[in-house]
Amino acid sequence: MEASIPTVAGRAIPWMVRGRRWWLVLLLIWAMLIGFSLQSHIDEASEKATAVATEGARNMFRMVLLTRNWNASHGGVYVPVTPTTQPNPYLEHPRRDVTTSDGTALTMINPAYMTRLIGETAEVASGAVFRLSSLRPIRPGNEPDEWERQALLSFEQGVKEVTGVERGPQGVMLRYMAPLQVKKSCMACHAKQGYQVGDIRGGLSVSQRYEPIEEVVQEGTRTTLINHAIEFVIVALAGWLLLEMLRRRWFELAGKVEELEASHRQLLQSEKMASIGQLAAGVAHEINNPVGFVNSNLGSLKNYSQQMIALLERCRSGQASEADFVAIEFDYLKEDLTALLNESREGLERVKKIVVDLKNFSRVDESAWQEADLNGGIESTLNVAWNELKYKADVIREFGELPPVPCVVAQINQVVMNLLVNAVHAIETHGTITVRTGHDDAWAWIEVADSGKGMTPAVMQRIFEPFYTTKPVGKGTGLGLSLSYDIVKKHEGRIEVSSEVGVGSTFRIILPLHGRKADTQ
Repeated sequence: MEASIPTVAGRAIPWMVRGRRWWLVLLLIWAMLIGFSLQSHIDEASEKATAVATEGARNMFRMVLLTRNWNASHGGVYVPVTPTTQPNPYLEHPRRDVTTSDGTALTMINPAYMTRLIGETAEVASGAVFRLSSLRPIRPGNEPDEWERQALLSFEQGVKEVTGVERGPQGVMLRYMAPLQVKKSCMACHAKQGYQVGDIRGGLSVSQRYEPIEEVVQEGTRTTLINHAIEFVIVALAGWLLLEMLRRRWFELAGKVEELEASHRQLLQSEKMASIGQLAAGVAHEINNPVGFVNSNLGSLKNYSQQMIALLERCRSGQASEADFVAIEFDYLKEDLTALLNESREGLERVKKIVVDLKNFSRVDESAWQEADLNGGIESTLNVAWNELKYKADVIREFGELPPVPCVVAQINQVVMNLLVNAVHAIETHGTITVRTGHDDAWAWIEVADSGKGMTPAVMQRIFEPFYTTKPVGKGTGLGLSLSYDIVKKHEGRIEVSSEVGVGSTFRIILPLHGRKADTQ
């Protein structure tokens, strides 16, 4: 047999709280979120480091481009010829080589040659590599590699710059390349190649080792990993502790709710027993009256029958005299016997009707949903409660024609009984209680109106609260209207109330005509 599942307010405790093993699902989800966040931070750090390095390469490109433009604007510059700075064999210029008055040999350094010399110096000093390349180079050494060739082709399509990470002979390198446009000062050297001002004649690439960038990324990754690990552990522990506290509180609440529901059931049972006791007293009174005169009539009938039997005995033995027949007044006896029998029959019919109405009121054999005649149920309820009503109120029936209404008849009858009893208690001396019924296309309604003392707005706001009552202590539990409200709500209906102090109150029960279908056997 399965163990009972604890509940709170009639609902089972959620499985996520009840079973600790399900907390591992939350832990897994939290781990996935932390992993996603960690990966996002690592990617972001890598992107930022690469972006910083790319910006550095972009600045180097701008500085080289600035020096090239300065060189070109002066038509080239002269430097002494040294073993490392030899005349440029690819430069065709009438004054490429000159000698100063003191005999120093100078050679012209054009922008391209200067860029190559700066690149060699930068590579030795910092590891950064500057390189000129072109799809139509004058110098064979400026032939592009595959990455540069693709970049140069993209420049001709309008791309402004190209970046990438490639593995080469010197290891993993961050590469940056931007185009070089032909300026007017460049035409002296490049006009023979067919270029025009504004054309893309090639590009300048800047390459630098990627290891320093990876080290920065790895350092950031370690820091991020430690921070995320600490965050994961702290939140996981805190969440587990909070769930454990919630679980214990929920089980404690379940126990308290069970105790409260048990007390509530006891009070409801007490309320029902009190109603049954009050109802039984009224029914007993209504039954006792006809039973009393039936019993009295049976006594008279017994005396008459004894006299008749005695007379018949004397006649059979031949001892009867005329005086014996004179002593029995046959005409009176005939009338009285008829009257006694009719009264007894009417009394028994009254008892039978009360029993039938009581059965119709309770519908103990019809507790399922069914298509019910509300007017018939109200009539039975009025008859059952008649002893409670007849001394304090005149009951006015204003029943409309109702279609069958799907409901649990006994429960609706109980609601009507509660409203009738409340109406009687609201009447201080003698008044009227009007019971009306009616319907529209979607709803049927029952209205119980009294000419009692009425209610204030403050009282009306609380009348459906459990245990709230305006009656003196010990005169009521305050559960009648609360129980009625719950019954009507379960029928997908509602109760409307209007009241005026000194005038009376009206309760309207509204039930759907097309609600839950009748149960089938």
